Amino acid sequence: MRESRDKQAQKNTKHSNKNVIIAASAIAAIVVITGIGSGYAYASNSAYGSYESRVESAKESDSKLVKKIAEAQSLVKATKESDVLDKTVLDSLSKSVKTGETREGVPDVGNVGRWNLWSVSKASASVSNDMTEANDSINSIGKAMGKVEASKTAKQVKDAKDTLNKAISDAETLYKDSEGKVQDDKTRESLKTAIDNAKKASGDKKADVKSLTAATDALSKAVKSVNDSKNAKAQADAQNQAQEQAQQAQAQAQSVGTPSGGYSGYAYSNVGGSYSGGASQSAPSYSNTGSPSGGSVSGGTSNGGTWDWKNAKDSVGGGFSPITKDNINPDGSATGGGDSHGNMW
Repeated sequence: MRESRDKQAQKNTKHSNKNVIIAASAIAAIVVITGIGSGYAYASNSAYGSYESRVESAKESDSKLVKKIAEAQSLVKATKESDVLDKTVLDSLSKSVKTGETREGVPDVGNVGRWNLWSVSKASASVSNDMTEANDSINSIGKAMGKVEASKTAKQVKDAKDTLNKAISDAETLYKDSEGKVQDDKTRESLKTAIDNAKKASGDKKADVKSLTAATDALSKAVKSVNDSKNAKAQADAQNQAQEQAQQAQAQAQSVGTPSGGYSGYAYSNVGGSYSGGASQSAPSYSNTGSPSGGSVSGGTSNGGTWDWKNAKDSVGGGFSPITKDNINPDGSATGGGDSHGNMW
């Protein structure tokens, strides 16, 4: 009887242990399933948050790309081939701009479910790739723009250096030709100093437009000073020459003596005029009627008066008679027609 109860107890114990194992297994399965679900949800939520963050970053990159493209287009439009030392930099910039234009905007990945981890991951990868391309274009365009600016600067430096070298050549010619032709020789000394400084600036490989332009300006000022000094001397020389010529002309005029053949030493009063002086002159005209006209005749002045032979008297009251065919001898001498002093007219 007792033995039967022991066997029954053992049987009950085995059954209880089995139930415990089954229950424990079920609980463990439930815990695993719950854990997996919680992990997936966390992963999906985290991925979606990352996706949203990438979308915002992609929008910022796209905005920067649009701005950079606009800047590059303005640079291309404002830059001529003659403005750059290397024309190929403009072509490279244009190509970079075209590539960037194809990468503008954020890709449309459609409706992305927050809890669809695969969908979120795919959308995030697409946005990330777009953002990378946009940033690459921004960098590429920026480098191309930098090359254009550098080429422009190089062209400006070359032009400034060419201008300076031309100014140096002209200044050296002026320095040689102006020797002895300036009013102040210090201007030539200053020009020589400016030429030397300009050559140093031109030979400096690190020289920029500012330093080259400054050297050109300094040289131009020195050249102007020499030219002004040349003009001043030329003007002074011209004035001196004119003064010397005037003095020579005056001296020649004063050296001219009294010519012979004039009416020097004779004075006739009361006959309408007197004659004196040593220069040759034209005698007054005479007529048998009228009264004497004109005054005294001297220094080669022509008297335009007429002579009245009928009323003319000499200084002692004698009359005059003109030379006519009746009182001229065959040899041309006069036989009569003199005044009271015996002077023949």
